[in-house]
Amino acid sequence: MQELKQLQDTPQVLDNWEESFNSMSDNAKQRSKHLHYGGCGCNRKGRLSTHSVFVIHKDGTPITPTKPQRAKKLLESGVAKSVWNKFGQFGIQMLVDTRKETPSTALGIDNGTKFEGYSVVCGTENQLNVMWKLPDKKKIVKKLEERKNLRRARRHRNCRRRPARFDNREKDGFIAPSQLVMVNSRLKAIKEFFRCYPISLSGIEDVRFNHAKFRHGKNFSTVEIGKTKIYGFLESRAKLYKFAGYQSQKLRKMYGYTKTRVNKASEKFSSHCSDSLTMAIALTTNQHIHRGKFIVADDSYRPVRRRLHDTQFSKGHIRYPYSQGNFKSIRKGSVCNFGLVVGGSKAYAKIDNWLHKRTTKSVKKIGWLSKRFFIIEERAKFPNHTSMVVPFGSLGS
Repeated sequence: MQELKQLQDTPQVLDNWEESFNSMSDNAKQRSKHLHYGGCGCNRKGRLSTHSVFVIHKDGTPITPTKPQRAKKLLESGVAKSVWNKFGQFGIQMLVDTRKETPSTALGIDNGTKFEGYSVVCGTENQLNVMWKLPDKKKIVKKLEERKNLRRARRHRNCRRRPARFDNREKDGFIAPSQLVMVNSRLKAIKEFFRCYPISLSGIEDVRFNHAKFRHGKNFSTVEIGKTKIYGFLESRAKLYKFAGYQSQKLRKMYGYTKTRVNKASEKFSSHCSDSLTMAIALTTNQHIHRGKFIVADDSYRPVRRRLHDTQFSKGHIRYPYSQGNFKSIRKGSVCNFGLVVGGSKAYAKIDNWLHKRTTKSVKKIGWLSKRFFIIEERAKFPNHTSMVVPFGSLGS
């Protein structure tokens, strides 16, 4: 199990957006000459982005993306090394100095209560579209309520206990813990885009609702809370443009994109990414372009955190310590070659596979571990393009 622990990559939650990229093993570097770039967002007819490989400068700043053919030549010549971002997309980092001229690059963001859309347009090409599944807030609120009851019970026992802190909601810029999880999840996705692409423009749909006049805006409030923090981060990295709802709708119709309104949970481009791509186009080309690669990233899983004791007494009034969120030295929430590790027993790990079905695999069969985002099967259907069910397969085991 010590070998599996050494296979783990960088933390899933980024404390610093400038954290270095995951490096490949020596064996994977040797296989990089024979990489298959079919899942990088290009096809024979050129409907998708041809410059689909993101490029990182020697100093760690993102520069203009390149073609898979050129990326392969740079790798073979030894002037670049292979990297992957947390979306499972392949890229290269230069080992020598190169130019930093970049085309106009924009990030479009369509916020939502459960699902969000992100799109990146670099020049006249759509590099990437991501449907981001936010954490389940009802489950988070339930966990926080349970934590509160456990703390309250400990304060009445004759033992070491956490002191009551009833004045922690008077701080400036305070965000409730349940809502802070949602805000940090959005920032996690946005930071990864800025690490991969030379984004200089950002467009976001500014959600506003008159709660004093109408009483049906409960779902809007969870998007409005914490948006100042997100706006502040975007303004510190790029020039921020805010779009009203009617403006993005008008632009979407003008550019010729459709939007799904019946089933917002459907894992397809038109659910959320049509609006995000519209805003990115409005800041760059201002005309219809073929959409690029579409993936679905699921950030809804949260590993079980350590609890001092379980909530119920066992037989004999014995309190047993609760799970610490690890299984066989594997942190729950890590991604392996089979899917997402969510627990296990004895020598078998419980895994959510790429189709969100629970399976059981032997721990010995786990080839590699990573804390990247959980990318599930691509559901978008368009001609002459094969979706990548396992986007991390090229990492090797």
